[in-house]
Amino acid sequence: MLRNKIRYILILIMMGFLAILYNEYFMGILFLTIVIFPLLLFAILFYVHRRLSYEMTSVAHVLNKGEAIPISIQLHNPTIFPIANLCITISYYNTFSNIVKKQDFFVSIDNRTTTTVTCNLKSFHTGNLVISLSKIKVFDYLKIFSLCKKDLNSVQVAILPYYYELTEDFLENCSKMQIESDSYSTVKSGDDPSEVFAIRQYREGDRLQRIHWKLSLKQDQLMIKEFSEPLNCSLVVFVDIENPQGEDMLKIVDAILECALSLSFTFMLKGYIHYLAWYDKVHGECKRVRIVNEKDLFEAVDGLLNSGSYKQDNNLAAMYYAEYPNEQYTDLFYVTNKLCDQKLDSLVFINAINRQILYIDDSNSLDMYRQDNDQIVMDMQITTDLVSRIKEKGMGLLSINPTNIKRDLEEFKLS
Repeated sequence: MLRNKIRYILILIMMGFLAILYNEYFMGILFLTIVIFPLLLFAILFYVHRRLSYEMTSVAHVLNKGEAIPISIQLHNPTIFPIANLCITISYYNTFSNIVKKQDFFVSIDNRTTTTVTCNLKSFHTGNLVISLSKIKVFDYLKIFSLCKKDLNSVQVAILPYYYELTEDFLENCSKMQIESDSYSTVKSGDDPSEVFAIRQYREGDRLQRIHWKLSLKQDQLMIKEFSEPLNCSLVVFVDIENPQGEDMLKIVDAILECALSLSFTFMLKGYIHYLAWYDKVHGECKRVRIVNEKDLFEAVDGLLNSGSYKQDNNLAAMYYAEYPNEQYTDLFYVTNKLCDQKLDSLVFINAINRQILYIDDSNSLDMYRQDNDQIVMDMQITTDLVSRIKEKGMGLLSINPTNIKRDLEEFKLS
């Protein structure tokens, strides 16, 4: 557009020089026409710009990684003037990184018509993708002037993480010990006398200890108390999305979510009721979801995608212990890309029999450390002292390659 302005100024100077040189009526009219014509173009541009309407929509709001995201932009030109040059700028970013990317599309619109522009975006990383119609720039017919509409509407599309069922061998070391629970099944009776599940008529074979004598006298027939079945929630999976650094930050977030959700999905399929916990940066609090069925897992996925990554100041394990200090677990799984002494100290306070750290290793080289015949895989960012402290505190450490998560989870035995 700057080039067109320079050309126009040069033509204007040349015609002005010719009008002075020849001093004829025709040259004067031509010079005035060249002066007035851009003003007329700007007036038309201003009118069209004011009347132009737009709307951006997306027919899909939940997609998998790598799938096309169909974005439709509907432009309506109610004027008698066609729009020869119009530039649409779409910006989008993943809420886990906030790195904004932009794409430009050039279209033309006939007079008194509606045009729909469709474009397909793709995201190869998990997270909420915020897509904005950031700018519509309308040019005049000579591309000398332009007017913009900025900060227009936006849509949000959730890009789901991968997760899958792990093999049976992976769960062999998980403790089957029952932990006291305040939650009871609503569909199945059990043997916990602290909670009554239902009261029914006596059937042959019922134990006399379960007869409800007061109600039996009132009903004039034997009534039996059915006790409740406690729902054992002895597993907890922590998803620590502390702000990863570097160019591969979204790749690390993908790996953390894929690893944690694969664990959770596998536990759910095997009937292990468990908690999935994370820090929500938006609300500034530790959140957790009790995973019993697939609906609960979807709720957790939605919460994780809306949580955002956070800075080192927030210690997930410490906040969890502060909120649930009296709970106990058989197995604790901590999925993270950042390890430090403070996190290890906080994990010790949580009452769990087995603690396993699943470290997402984004380095290119791995060192192997062996101690007491146990294999610990460590990347160059974890110091030897930190590994020793993990062993001293009785925790397991499993290093996971972001490109081979399923293989690493299934090949290693969790301690």
